[in-house]
Amino acid sequence: MSPEEKRIQELEEENKKLKRQIENTAHSPYLKKGMANVRYYARLFREEIVENEIRKRIDESLGTLYEIKNFVHRYSSLAGLDPDTIRIIATEATQNIVEHGHGKYAEIELELHNEVVNPFFKMSFKHEMQPGMKYTLSQINENVKKGDFSSELFDIENSRGRGEFLMKELADERRVLNGVEITPEGNKVHYFKRVLINYRDPKGPRDVTSFDEIKEEIDRLDPEEALCYFHIDHRKSKLSSVTIVVASSRETKLRTLMEESGFYLVHKDKYYRAVFCSFEPTKEFTSSELENLFEKVRKQVEIEKE
Repeated sequence: MSPEEKRIQELEEENKKLKRQIENTAHSPYLKKGMANVRYYARLFREEIVENEIRKRIDESLGTLYEIKNFVHRYSSLAGLDPDTIRIIATEATQNIVEHGHGKYAEIELELHNEVVNPFFKMSFKHEMQPGMKYTLSQINENVKKGDFSSELFDIENSRGRGEFLMKELADERRVLNGVEITPEGNKVHYFKRVLINYRDPKGPRDVTSFDEIKEEIDRLDPEEALCYFHIDHRKSKLSSVTIVVASSRETKLRTLMEESGFYLVHKDKYYRAVFCSFEPTKEFTSSELENLFEKVRKQVEIEKE
């Protein structure tokens, strides 16, 4: 055997060994039973990755994003999910937040929940927004149409919307939050957060939505500031529920408006001067219909503020 052939053989053996190590996570009879929860958090230098990795088209295996994709591929299988599907979702969401985000950082949190009845893998992507700017689910769904080849808005020469389309089609549940947080220096910073969840059984029990982030924001508001938050849950492309947060004094008017528009109240929760009202739809709604409805709610809040 020549030195070259021997080297090739060594590399092939090394490659097989590395592949086995990666696959061991999925094939291990112990990890699925022994691993209750896993959490991964990363704070990335957004512009550094855009300038020196994405634009320079480096070897993917050397890049920052590869570490995130590798974690997703390795651990999502413990929840009984297809790792390739979850990796595609993570790739699109991570690249989107890094390339199109604002501010110095992009924050990514990956969570495996394996001790619940219906195990799931949850991915959160967060970045700073310019003051006054928002990226709502209605806007996201409009961009989805640009990436959907069956839509009349699809443009084969423009990749805009392809990532949004893939995330919508492949994720079992999508959540969006436009919020405000306080920096260590005491400055208010607007942010956008996207949450994507996949379940072992897409038709099984779902993760209970936590409103802790919104409650933390309410705590940071000045007493005279108006309250108005929207939280929308989708199952695949179908609207699942809408939770609206307003001042307690607006609860009756909000409920009347929502019921007249085709929703019914399923849960409410009071928090200091605010009330969280969760509604489920009695019919299907288009993105523009939802946006018009939310605008009516905002006007009610503005009336209260005046």
